[in-house]
Amino acid sequence: MDKHILEQFSDAVIRINILRASIISIEEKIYKIENDGYYVTDSVTRGRKGKKPLGTVVIGGFPYPKYNELIKKLTKRRENLFKEEQKMLEITIKAEEYIESINELEIRNILTLYYIENCKWQQVAQRMNFIYKNKNYTADACRHKHDRFLEKNY
Repeated sequence: MDKHILEQFSDAVIRINILRASIISIEEKIYKIENDGYYVTDSVTRGRKGKKPLGTVVIGGFPYPKYNELIKKLTKRRENLFKEEQKMLEITIKAEEYIESINELEIRNILTLYYIENCKWQQVAQRMNFIYKNKNYTADACRHKHDRFLEKNY
């Protein structure tokens, strides 16, 4: 195993977040159509007498084509999210196995916090300070330890 599994894990997290945001956006659009009295109107001519129109009429109604399109899109996105979550589960297991294979406990903790727990570097430093009370970690120190480890080993 190598560090590329960690990159795949990060990419999978981003992909799932994108899909979830997309699903929320579609659900909001559907909610507006269903609950806000969404109504579509158009004006049409009533016919012609020779070259002159007989008048115009405004017609309106519920936008079934747009609504059905959104429902189909939502269903497809949910299916994609489920598939991506299944792939993510496999990648998570591989990433955790890789991290557990590292001998240095401190590096394992940093990698777990950063990749698996999805913490920012500042959060990693705070949690490392909580774990190791006799050391003083900063965000930059954690990031440098991470970078040096990956450069040294790969």
